[in-house]
Amino acid sequence: MSQTASGSRRALVVVQANIEIDPRVIRQIDWLTSAGWTVDSLGLGKHPSPNVSTHYEMKPITKWTKKNRVKLALIHAFLPYRKRFQVLRQSHFPAAVSEAVQSGAYDLIILNDTHLLGWLSDTSVFPVDRKVAHIHVDLHEWFPAEIVNGTTRGKFLMQGYHRWLRNHIAHPAVDTRSLAVDNAEAYLRDFDIPRPLVVRNAPPFVAQKPTPVDDAHIRLLHHGLAAWKRGFRELIDAMRLVDDRFSLTLMLVGPDQTINEIKNYASDLGDKVRFDPPAPMTTLAQSINPFDVEVMFFPPVTENLKYALPNKFFEAIQGRLAMVIGPSKSMAEIVDEAGCGVVTAGWTAEDLAQSINELTGDSVRFMKTRTDSIASDLCAEGERHRFFESIGFPETS
Repeated sequence: MSQTASGSRRALVVVQANIEIDPRVIRQIDWLTSAGWTVDSLGLGKHPSPNVSTHYEMKPITKWTKKNRVKLALIHAFLPYRKRFQVLRQSHFPAAVSEAVQSGAYDLIILNDTHLLGWLSDTSVFPVDRKVAHIHVDLHEWFPAEIVNGTTRGKFLMQGYHRWLRNHIAHPAVDTRSLAVDNAEAYLRDFDIPRPLVVRNAPPFVAQKPTPVDDAHIRLLHHGLAAWKRGFRELIDAMRLVDDRFSLTLMLVGPDQTINEIKNYASDLGDKVRFDPPAPMTTLAQSINPFDVEVMFFPPVTENLKYALPNKFFEAIQGRLAMVIGPSKSMAEIVDEAGCGVVTAGWTAEDLAQSINELTGDSVRFMKTRTDSIASDLCAEGERHRFFESIGFPETS
């Protein structure tokens, strides 16, 4: 392993996404560079950050569409797993990045996507008799053993490959692992690995205070990805049951079709449910600060939703908002300890409406002050030392 001319350590951060819109990966890059590391990246899109030295642009991954369905079916039906990964993923990497890794150019490689772990099986890049770098896998959340979505035929063709990729979580080349939520027990049941440390998806600290609350008009907010499984049906149904003191604003990103479906579902509620454009990530906490309560209601229909501790939870803290949440274990532990919100009794629209109706101006004001009291800890600056502990390197170079 080598170092740059200045003597700093060098890291490669890898993700199958557009890095500039992936706040978790951007934070990894910023933390490393602030500690004196030189950081390169491999991911979709153009050069993602001034803090990245060299960016290796990954070509978009082939999707399972009508146009290439036959080709993909043949790949999954006839090619060995290692060859499948080479065709479906590794062929989309620039050759230069594999050459750099093989040469020992990096002290640390962070793999942020379980679907890319098959790279470790390429012994020309990661030889079994020589350590090319300290390899850290950020699992983020739960990667199920069974394929969840897709057609029955597609699942049948891809299940073996899916498990092969997943088994790389315990690959002997991997030195350390981390998670965004504390669902490590699920992995420890399946793999003989050290317990992954938790590095939460908290944004940078924002110095601001809670805004005043109007007792007669309490402003609810939900921001983030538009996906029906994230409780939108229950949320809108609850708005049909709450007092006129409450209004809900939705700031949604994601597929236009889903956003339009949600708009149609709420169309009978008029001004009680409104849709605002999403705020830029860099000013999100300031944009949501005028609201009073963030509502996060994610029925546990998947393993990851069961342990949900989403970005928006920490963004709401930086926005200094009170919270109404469903009984999601990871969020509820923080809310109950801090006193910054209320947890519903169950997962129905009626449960959610009851918790909202019980809010008063005074209770919301109190919860907003409690959120303010934890904002300096539940932020990126507070997670920085956990990140360095998780990768096994000191915070300073």
